[in-house]
Amino acid sequence: MFVDIHTHIDNQSVIRIVDECGEKILTTVGVHPWEVESVEEASTPLPCASVEMTAAVGEVGLDKAHRDTFEKQVEVFRAMVELSESYRKPMIVHCVRAYSELIAMRKSAKAKMPWVIHGFNGSVETMLQLLRHDMYISLGEVLYRNEPKAAEILKNLPVERLFLETDVSGRNIKDVYAKAATLIECEVDFLCKQIFENYGRLETTNGNTGR
Repeated sequence: MFVDIHTHIDNQSVIRIVDECGEKILTTVGVHPWEVESVEEASTPLPCASVEMTAAVGEVGLDKAHRDTFEKQVEVFRAMVELSESYRKPMIVHCVRAYSELIAMRKSAKAKMPWVIHGFNGSVETMLQLLRHDMYISLGEVLYRNEPKAAEILKNLPVERLFLETDVSGRNIKDVYAKAATLIECEVDFLCKQIFENYGRLETTNGNTGR
């Protein structure tokens, strides 16, 4: 069983679960930080019904590469956190150069739902800070673009907090698992079992898995 915690199908952010029988697609919903300019009312960016029937809130987050909209990103993300907590949905989080703000918001909101930091490409020190605030780490392209960095992250990341993803890369999720297994010298089956268990913990928080 391969869990692709974040990918895109037909421009829709989804969670994809693949096994020998085929695949299961679980939708997620949210306002990406690049899209906040299209939001008229930052405090209510999504219809509540669309959140209730999905597996997670996402892809949402903060991105300082787009500084001109950062203030509004914060407002929209705060609303997304409130939706996540209200509807008991995990969040798939995009974060670029804004980890301190992300942690501060989780603390101030007293958020209890799981946050999965997708496409993580930060330092080990940043990752450890995120782990201390009960977040999960998802790796994707860093496994291919910077193997030494990815290996160091994996070495310091408890497998109980690990997810893997394809995002928009077009890669096969099975290849991503094989790459990660090579870097930490373990069997692919071990990663499949452990990451599926990690996903199971996300599901236990979820009032409605969207299936």
